[in-house]
Amino acid sequence: MLLLGRGRAEGIACFGNTRDAVLTALAPRIALWLVGGLLTCLHAPDTTSVTRLLFSLCMILLPAAVTYALAKRWERAALWYRYITAAWWTDWLSPFVMLGVALLMALGSPALLETFYGGLIVNVVGFAYSLWMTWFIARIGLGLRSGRALILVGAVLASLALMAEITALLPPHYVAWHDFMSLPGSGPAAKH
Repeated sequence: MLLLGRGRAEGIACFGNTRDAVLTALAPRIALWLVGGLLTCLHAPDTTSVTRLLFSLCMILLPAAVTYALAKRWERAALWYRYITAAWWTDWLSPFVMLGVALLMALGSPALLETFYGGLIVNVVGFAYSLWMTWFIARIGLGLRSGRALILVGAVLASLALMAEITALLPPHYVAWHDFMSLPGSGPAAKH
């Protein structure tokens, strides 16, 4: 994880290219999803909570489906297991990058960290790092040229955005972007 997280291509060899490796990488995500879903449904047992629970499961699985379809189309399906295993494991680095940015801000300008702009900076850096990691691992893990790796990143983002729009249009009209864009202490949970 740390090799890939620093842009070192040889890190991809540390990940398995088997179904078991994929399931092992998926297991912690599913466990967190189950715990978070249970807590959400216990806190607010309504249709929005169920929609939020299903939406978060799709956030986990949809990128895997999209990347597999593209890998198959580009004749890279044999490399996909290693790619998605590495992608899921290295995705855990983004929160640590965000934590590092927040720590640097807290040391350099504590007041900025407590503002909307401080939170925005932390989130933008974390999102940008996550996008870069997705692109880098697609390029290395699937053996893609830079342009195709960029198409893969765009396809994943577009599919997630489309899913969010569909979820907002259909009852109970769950607007996922409100949850993702709210800063700690300002979201719907903070009002209860």
